[in-house]
Amino acid sequence: MENYYGSKGMSAKLSMPVGVEFSKAIDLENFFSSIQKKIIGKEFESREQPIIGVPGKSCETNLFFGFFFDGTKNNYVQADAIKNHSNVARLYDCFPGLSVPGVLPTSTDWQHKPERYTHFFKVYIPGVSSPFAQVGDTGAGLDEATGGASGALGERRIIWALLQAINNIHRYFLKTPLITQAEIDCLIRRIFLNKYARAMMTNPGAAYNGVGGNSTNIRARQEFKKILLKLKSAIAQHRPDPKTGKPAKVDPAVVKTIYVSIFGFSRGATQARVFTNWLQSLCKLDAEVHERRGQMSLGGFDVVFDFLGVFDTVASVGLGNTMGSNMALAFLDGHGAWADAEDSLRIPAGLKCLHLVAAHEARRSFPVDSISVNGNLPAGSEEIVVPGVHSDIGCGYSPCQQGKGTDANGDDMLSRIPLLMMYKAARMNGVPLKLETANAIAKNRFALKATTIEAFNAYISTCQITQGSIHQIMREQARKQMEWRLMRRVTQKTPLQQTASFLRASKLDQSDLQGAAQEFEEEIAAFIRWRKEKGPTFRPAQQKMGFDNEHLAEWEEIARWWQESPRPPDAVVSFFDNYVHDSRAAFKIAGAREPFMGGKAGYLRFRKVYGGEDAVLLSANSTNDPDRLAG
Repeated sequence: MENYYGSKGMSAKLSMPVGVEFSKAIDLENFFSSIQKKIIGKEFESREQPIIGVPGKSCETNLFFGFFFDGTKNNYVQADAIKNHSNVARLYDCFPGLSVPGVLPTSTDWQHKPERYTHFFKVYIPGVSSPFAQVGDTGAGLDEATGGASGALGERRIIWALLQAINNIHRYFLKTPLITQAEIDCLIRRIFLNKYARAMMTNPGAAYNGVGGNSTNIRARQEFKKILLKLKSAIAQHRPDPKTGKPAKVDPAVVKTIYVSIFGFSRGATQARVFTNWLQSLCKLDAEVHERRGQMSLGGFDVVFDFLGVFDTVASVGLGNTMGSNMALAFLDGHGAWADAEDSLRIPAGLKCLHLVAAHEARRSFPVDSISVNGNLPAGSEEIVVPGVHSDIGCGYSPCQQGKGTDANGDDMLSRIPLLMMYKAARMNGVPLKLETANAIAKNRFALKATTIEAFNAYISTCQITQGSIHQIMREQARKQMEWRLMRRVTQKTPLQQTASFLRASKLDQSDLQGAAQEFEEEIAAFIRWRKEKGPTFRPAQQKMGFDNEHLAEWEEIARWWQESPRPPDAVVSFFDNYVHDSRAAFKIAGAREPFMGGKAGYLRFRKVYGGEDAVLLSANSTNDPDRLAG
């Protein structure tokens, strides 16, 4: 993948410093270099509008589909009240074209010269554990609880989005959806998405080859094929004749190619990855319907996947591995049902993909699913580790929450940096985002202060490991955060409760931060007891690249530098004090934070990283480790 840094690579990277142009994103001339602007103009914008004045070309057009999967509890409408829109919602705002009626208020519709974008379609999918009437999710009560705990109703969201891809084509030609809401209500309850069902989408004979052959798994192919045949009939007059190359009806235009781009955050990133694989399978089934087996089409028109942009993929579908490998529930890995890592979460070969990973997420319930497979990135993909916790990468925090920042619009928030990283990469890979012509509200959500850029770059300058395996990069990042926490212990001379950000925080945030800091003291006490029990002759060994899922291996790694850890550099202290949120402090399960006594959750842990298999942790010691291969 030709990335926005202008280099190619197959290993994970730490984010590079960002330029001053990140404070000028709304200005196309200043945000992109002259070479980048030429690429955007000649390679991508040239395909977005019909070529006027050229015989045979002025009636031709391409279609553009954008799909935006929001994260857990992230919901555009709910975010309006407290300005905590995710980065997915912000990107949605600058994708032009027609939205799906009824999902969002009409005030969010594209406003700049909408008549020029009738061949663009944008689909927003609210996050699980939030209201989404179109899939029967109330976002309250049991729906909210199960959505947050296990990703419930995520599968319905993916099916709904697949149906909207079909509806988009029908809407373009006939101005109405092909599939009604009543039909959608039925389909999202009849179709089930798993790797066996996906195999049968393009190979129904798989049912007879020992691959999950049952009526439930074949149902996806049966139902989607019915719909594709219905679409084929409905738009037959608009499809070019194989002999003449011209359709019976030219109006509104002769469609050549459909270009698709997809975004997601958190469990929405999981949905986006699964959706991408299923949409490709749907396109292959459509090609079969049109006797073009082996190709990808929708309605008989060629489909090209431009880009997949995901922020910090967290599956945790079904019950996740919060409790660790030493517990009776170790077999749970958060890859249940539709989110298996061996098939549904893998990045299709050749697809341009950018995955931005949170360097400092500490919660055991939030393991990251790398886009690598056993440590190897797919061709065309890039994985960048970005300083910050989960929602510092995909957003979801309100301006000034936990006292981080002082700007009421959030212009000093750390999350604006990964937003702009993704925005630039998307445009450089053909996604037709138009921030420069979006409305004023949308533009304001991309604003970034120079002081945040300076603090970010100063922090990056202190980092030593900038490229390699993802868990190697994240190990250094975890140590930096631990060293800062040790300096800010409530019992030390420079405690957390005396920092400017803590004093700015709301009373509720202060209570959460103080409570989590007190729990950190208990965690430290347990660590020190363990260290003493090892005796004076114990010499902690350097751990292999990665860990199993036991806390003791991680503690032994920490013990190597525990006594000699110096005060962090000022750039590190300032960065964590003022920009990085504490995701664990306010995250409570059944009224309490993740358990230390049961699952050994806490701040003296390294983040779990899954890599291409349901129970394979890249953060595991060895490929032969039975804990790593279990499941």
